[in-house]
Amino acid sequence: MTTSTPHHSSIETLFSTLDLSEYPPAEQEQILLDLSDTIFEGTLIRLIERMDQKTRDDFEKLMERDASEEEVSTFLTEHVPDADEIMLETVRAITKDVAALGEPGPTS
Repeated sequence: MTTSTPHHSSIETLFSTLDLSEYPPAEQEQILLDLSDTIFEGTLIRLIERMDQKTRDDFEKLMERDASEEEVSTFLTEHVPDADEIMLETVRAITKDVAALGEPGPTS
């Protein structure tokens, strides 16, 4: 049995909005890599904005010592309320932006 989480559903919506089947495999891969970077950066910015100063300082120290992805994820989950929701906000915003690119603009 497969369960659908809000995170999974948002990612599926983003992928269907992109319609990657329109692109050759090499371009699909590059689009996914770029998209992953954009989601990561957007999420990180939102998370940092919601941190208090002590948490920001601790996070900066963590990043300075080149912590593993797992350590960073654990830190964010433990120190930033609603970290998962913040990631979903980022995915939703990117999905909205991608969808807007496909919509015809106003004609002059």
